Amino acid sequence: MGAVGSRLLSGSLARELVDASLLELLRCPFCSATLREAAGGSLACSRCGRSFPVEDGIPLMLHEDLPGAREKLGETAGWVEKARAEGWYEPDDAVDAVLPFVVRDLGWTDLNWLANGHSFQVLLDRYVGPLRGLRVLEVGAAKAWAARFWLERGCEFVATDILVDPKIGLGRGAFYGDFGRVQADGEHLPFPDASFDVVYCVATLHHALDLPRMVREMARVARPTAVVAGLNEGTKGLRTSPDNPEQEGEKALGINEHVHSIWAYVYAFFRAGLTVRRIERADGWPPVPYGRALSKLPKVGLTLGTLSHLSAADYAGVSIYARKRA
Repeated sequence: MGAVGSRLLSGSLARELVDASLLELLRCPFCSATLREAAGGSLACSRCGRSFPVEDGIPLMLHEDLPGAREKLGETAGWVEKARAEGWYEPDDAVDAVLPFVVRDLGWTDLNWLANGHSFQVLLDRYVGPLRGLRVLEVGAAKAWAARFWLERGCEFVATDILVDPKIGLGRGAFYGDFGRVQADGEHLPFPDASFDVVYCVATLHHALDLPRMVREMARVARPTAVVAGLNEGTKGLRTSPDNPEQEGEKALGINEHVHSIWAYVYAFFRAGLTVRRIERADGWPPVPYGRALSKLPKVGLTLGTLSHLSAADYAGVSIYARKRA
């Protein structure tokens, strides 16, 4: 799939090259049953019998029979085309080694990476802190640059994405170390209920074909009181068009792009059984001119100010930090 080579693992090597702990964690995205080895280097569902190939140690769980799979698989080619056209397809070790902090460490002026870096740092500092040994899932991890931060903390990290490309997708994850990588759709996560201590995504929710379903899936696989977060997600004001002109180029390549109001995100989190603890602009800038007064209130001020600000703004990025209700 995508630009990844077609070499498949033999059945005898599947368990050796797919980490045993990852195999124990995987479930069929159709019926939630456990998986077993099958002929031809694939994994098979123990109940419905569907088969899932393994490519370079990455189980390919985005099965073509899943709802929306055609759109998601078509999107993978669009990302490769976009990367090549914009000149960032070939890996640069110096850049990848400092992601997401390229603004701070390399002097870039990219506002998107500024927001990625800020929101991810808030997740680490405010919601993970000194805790170690957590089981962490990132949905839409791309090349999985976050792996190094979780592995440093002794965490069991699992990265999922629809793109397994060796240069801009999960295939590049080997650069960051040894951890679980799974091609999966965020709306049909192949993991059992209540499996992770932290579940998050970075600039991924707005690609979902069904936003509420994706948030429900993230909540489903999270343990009670676990952190569930959507970082640097595109949002629009209540009176702003859902057709963001900045997304037109990606849409033309078949990339699934959407923009939601902040209230659509909040509603999706609430319906999924999540308690929102903090909402802020993804870049960390204060909510001005709208929401300035509310942001001064103790504890809840920043969230209330940001809700007001993003309801009136045109387009911006937002990060939402929540916990699963016990």
